[in-house]
Amino acid sequence: MTWDTINITDKIHYLKKLMGNAVKGNFDDGDNQIVDALITGSLNEFFDDEFGFDVKPHHLKFMRELWDVAIDNQLDESVITSIKRGKS
Repeated sequence: MTWDTINITDKIHYLKKLMGNAVKGNFDDGDNQIVDALITGSLNEFFDDEFGFDVKPHHLKFMRELWDVAIDNQLDESVITSIKRGKS
């Protein structure tokens, strides 16, 4: 499981799960709210100004930084194992 091999929608969902299994104190409420907003936007089927969003480089940079911190601070291997098995 590497960052580059996962599609954007799955990345966002996996990131949320990884953040939830990380040692407490690494993420603030703002980080969680942004990831929740990215999840909501990624699920929209409409892509005009009112619905959905275009993934910009700063979205990917933000997510990648959170991903790296989350991976480095997992409480256990349970989430990583379930992702690798395709049981998200």
